[in-house]
Amino acid sequence: MSETTIATTPPDTAPADGLWPMPTDHATLEVPWYNIRGPRRFAPDRRLRILHAPAIVTHQQWTVSRAQRALGHVSEVMAFSAQAGYPTTDCDIDLDFKRDSLSLHPSQWWRTLVCVWRFVRFFVLALCRYDVFHFHSESFLGSHGDWDLRLLRLFRKVVVFQYWGFDVKLQSPALLWERYGAVKRDIRFYANSRKLRDNLLHLRYADFRVYSGLEVLRNVPDALFIPIAIDLERWKPAAEIPPEHRLPPSSTVRILHPFQTWDTRGDWKGTSVVRAAIDHLKAEGLPVELVFLDRVPNDAMPYYYQQVDVVIEQLLSGFHGNVSIEAMAMGKPAVCFLHDDAYKLVPPGNPIVNANPETLTDRLRELVTNPQLRQSLGARGRTYIETYYDSRKIAKVYLELYVRQWR
Repeated sequence: MSETTIATTPPDTAPADGLWPMPTDHATLEVPWYNIRGPRRFAPDRRLRILHAPAIVTHQQWTVSRAQRALGHVSEVMAFSAQAGYPTTDCDIDLDFKRDSLSLHPSQWWRTLVCVWRFVRFFVLALCRYDVFHFHSESFLGSHGDWDLRLLRLFRKVVVFQYWGFDVKLQSPALLWERYGAVKRDIRFYANSRKLRDNLLHLRYADFRVYSGLEVLRNVPDALFIPIAIDLERWKPAAEIPPEHRLPPSSTVRILHPFQTWDTRGDWKGTSVVRAAIDHLKAEGLPVELVFLDRVPNDAMPYYYQQVDVVIEQLLSGFHGNVSIEAMAMGKPAVCFLHDDAYKLVPPGNPIVNANPETLTDRLRELVTNPQLRQSLGARGRTYIETYYDSRKIAKVYLELYVRQWR
């Protein structure tokens, strides 16, 4: 059967020992994998007011903030402009800069003044409203200055920086470490030395530095590793799949490879290797089909995961992202290349099928020809995610960090 491609126009709109398992009772929750010094900053029963800003990274801010709300806290997500391909509901506060270009050209100066006024008004209100400022990738001003961070420290706000990889990963060391050349395929999305320097200078204002990807540890060695969070109420098999998201009936083993913005970002996940492996298995006479997703709204993704048999994330960069977590949450085997160092961070018993460009065909052949193996890995994956990646548990870890006086 030919390859199935689903492309939809987006809406407008640390140390492994002692890290796991995580306690589930927030009243007694401690953070055993890091030496947190000093007394509590807030009373244990304090209702915190938290702002996640300013970048939207694969729904993580939204997922964590909703879980924090469920625990009784005020938690909101702010962005300078809602990211294309993500629903507007994934952002509580959108300053809407995308329609007002920041230009010094005489014909555009008024647009710049509107943006500046909009941000200054928001920042003053935020100083009064929030206790915790949880920054993702960069501060409000980024490389344009640090007066926003100085004011936050002056007003004794909690400042947390969380990095996701591209923001503090240098091109040259990554080229040496990433065995299969993912950096060469996607070098535009890696930090240069100047950007890294600007980002790291801002860390002096942070109470905590957090990361969820292996590559960050090399440039921010004192950061805390906290896993990706996933909403298990959303990522579970649906009772009914809407007609517009149903795949045609098929007796083949469907292998899903979701890759947003394939045409603009290039082959940095190893998509060409995935297609070659599928073609090889077809030539052997195996009933296999590739389902390739590009620009499908995130809200619709669980429906497609539910209809496939295996999910492939990436084969080049050496660590998993959201795709593998989502696949396991949906009870599907996840295939991903994990570097040896990755196993020092991920929780024990990780059921991800580790494959690289040299072994992908063999790993897929085992999965295609063994339905019992697929079922076993899928069941193990769901239990694994429920144990370690549940957004409610991850939210409790963040809340414990916020209330501790670390500096």
